[in-house]
Amino acid sequence: MVNAASDVLRQQTLPLMRSPYEMKIICIDITNKCDLACSNCTRLLENQDGLWEMTPENFRLAARSLADYPGIIAVIGGNPVMHRQFEEICRIFVEEIPRKEQRGLWTNNAFKHAALAKEVFGIFNLNPHGVERGIKSLESLKEGAWYHEGHSSHSPLLTAGRDLYDEAEMWARIAHCDVNQEWSASIVQNNGKLRAYFCEVAASFDLARGTDHGIEPVPGWWKRNITAFDDQVAHFCPGCGVPARLEGHMDCENTDTYTATNADIALKSRKKNRNVIELTPDEISRQISKQIDHKVTQYSTNLRGTSERRRLPRPRTIFERLKAMF
Repeated sequence: MVNAASDVLRQQTLPLMRSPYEMKIICIDITNKCDLACSNCTRLLENQDGLWEMTPENFRLAARSLADYPGIIAVIGGNPVMHRQFEEICRIFVEEIPRKEQRGLWTNNAFKHAALAKEVFGIFNLNPHGVERGIKSLESLKEGAWYHEGHSSHSPLLTAGRDLYDEAEMWARIAHCDVNQEWSASIVQNNGKLRAYFCEVAASFDLARGTDHGIEPVPGWWKRNITAFDDQVAHFCPGCGVPARLEGHMDCENTDTYTATNADIALKSRKKNRNVIELTPDEISRQISKQIDHKVTQYSTNLRGTSERRRLPRPRTIFERLKAMF
C-alpha cells in the first residue's frame, strides 16, 4: 500500500528519472538460461522457478515495437546464445533492424556462435566473468567491444531500499539509481506474453516472483514519458537494492545478500545449493554509516589485486549446479 507521503515523494522523483526514449540502449531478454550463477545477478536468474526462451514470433514483435528507436537494441539473457533457436533469432533481427550498428549482443560466452555473432551484431558487451572457456570463445569478438576482464561484483538487488532508509532518503536515492540513469529499459517474455518495463531490473523482479506488472510492448511504447510508468516505479523501486549501493559479493562466490522485503525471492535459491545472507540491522548500520558507495557493477581492477584474483574460486557451471541438486 502506497501512503500519501510516499506518493508525493515519488511524484517529485519521477521528473528526475530517465524515460526509455532517453536511453541509449534498450534490451530484449530472450532467455534466462545461463552457464554461470553470479552472485547478486541483475537478472535474478537463480531466483526464477523455471527456464524460459522467447519465441521467435515474440522476438519479431519485440523488435518491431522498437522501430524508429535510434539507440542500440541489445539481445541479452541469461546468456542469449544458449537460446535453442539463436540462429533464427539472428535472422529475424537482421530482417527487423537493418542497421548493424544498432544490433547488440550482451554475453559471457559465445560457444559455437562467434562467427555468426560477428556477422550479425555491430555492438558487443562481453563479460566472461574471468572464466577461461568464456574468454576463449569471445576472443574473436573483443576488438572494438566493451570487454570486461576478470571477476566483478554486483551491488545486491535484494537489499530493499524500504528496509534501509526512511521515505525521503529512499526516494532521493531512487532518483539517482545507476540502472535508470545508465542502464536500460527492457522487453521480456513473461509466462508466454511479451512485456515491457522502464527498467531491466524491474523485469527481473517480476520474473522472479511470477507476477506481471509489465505493459504490452506495442509499437512506440518506448516513446512514453517516465510518468507513464508510474505504477511500475511505485511497485518496484522501493523493493530494489540498486539505489542503496551496498557492498556485494564477487560473481564467483555464489552468494546473494537480501533484506526482509525480498526474503521470498532470496530463499528460492537455497534449493540450488546457493549461499544466502540476510543483512542484520548491525550490518545495515555499518554499511550506511561508512557511506559505502558501490556502483551496481564494479569490476575486479577496482576491487582486488591481480594476485588476489588468481585465488578466487571458479564459478560453478550450470552442469555442476544441476548435479548438486540431485
